[in-house]
Amino acid sequence: MIRFVGFSSLPLLLISALAFANPAGAASDYPTVTVVDYVLGCMQTNGQTRQALESCSCSIDVIASILPFEDYE
Repeated sequence: MIRFVGFSSLPLLLISALAFANPAGAASDYPTVTVVDYVLGCMQTNGQTRQALESCSCSIDVIASILPFEDYE
């Protein structure tokens, strides 16, 4: 059975995905608020879907692996 994930469940889903999909240390020097803000903004642009969640979570990990937080600010 496929269940629609309403907007109220999205923050919990987002936090869970970030906790489990985030490679160890990839965004460890980025504050959680910054990571979540990036992912929510990315999802607002690309859609409120599971695929967008995964893509946006991965993109901030790539950014964090290339660019230290001090330079990101």
